[in-house]
Formats: sequence, structure tokens, C-alpha cells
Amino acid sequence: MTTKKWNIEPEWQEPFVAALTRRGADGHAINGALSGVDQECLAKGKPARELFGDPEKYAEGIVLPGTQAAKASRARAIVLQIVGLIGMFLTLWGWTGMRRQVDSLLGMSPVVPFVIGLILTLGAAITDVVLGSRADVYALDPGQKPTGRQLFLNKIAPWLIVLLTLVGMLIIWARYS
Repeated sequence: MTTKKWNIEPEWQEPFVAALTRRGADGHAINGALSGVDQECLAKGKPARELFGDPEKYAEGIVLPGTQAAKASRARAIVLQIVGLIGMFLTLWGWTGMRRQVDSLLGMSPVVPFVIGLILTLGAAITDVVLGSRADVYALDPGQKPTGRQLFLNKIAPWLIVLLTLVGMLIIWARYS
């Protein structure tokens, strides 16, 4: 059996591996995490401690597939996408009312659903970016490259909702101009 020689200083690597093991990571996930750290250290030419800080804190931030953190991440991602869609519909409803010069939508100015919808749509997309891997539909092993579907659902979908909102606004603007 051969053991991979990582370009990671042992005094950082050992507590990192121990922390991942305590969280229930298997050998495959640990190797993936070490591979990601190793690639970053090689690319930047800096030690792991300088790039990633405390190994145990860094290990705690990694979302491992099949864990409670991965399930929570998926739930957050789905909620954010639903909020984004609700925001899109409110925005387009309010925008339609504004373009048609309607005085009231369910007893309120069309500006109200428009503004609330914009806040929800943009807020969901920005929150997804801020949360990073803590709001992904698919939890990936550290160092694993995402497939097209995983990349789309994890990173692009919230911004696609923003884009569809803008396209919808453009179509409504053209229709009622």
C-alpha cells in the first residue's frame, strides 16, 4: 500500500484529519479534502496554516456529503430558491400593474409587490452567495469538481431567477409600451 505525500505541513494536516474523522468523514472524503488543500498550497506557494488558518476550524466549515450539515445545506438552498421564485412573481405582478397604470392590486399600490418582490429575489440570490457551500443543493466531497447539474443547482439557479425576473420585466415593458 502506498501513501500519498501531501505538500501540507504535518502539524497542520494531522489535526485537520483528526477533526474530519471526528465528524464522521470516511477516507475518501478526507483524501478529497487534503487534495483540495494540497492543490491550493501548491498553487499559491504558501503553507496551509497561512491559507486556511486553524485546521480544526477549517475542518468544521467543510460540508461533507451524507451528514446533517449537508441536509441543512440542501434545505437552505431549496428555501432560498422558493423565496427567489416568490419574489420573481411578486416583482412581475407589481411591474405589470405599474406598466398598465393600475391604481390598486388587492388594495395596495403596485409598487408594494414590486419592491417586496425585488428585495426577495435579490436577497435570496445574495444570501446564497454569502452562505456558499452552506446553501448548496448538492454537498460535494472536498476537492471534487461539480458536474454541470451540480454547478447549475448550487451556484447558477438563484441568479437565473434574477435573470428571468429581468427578462420578464423587459417583456412586460415591451407589451405595455
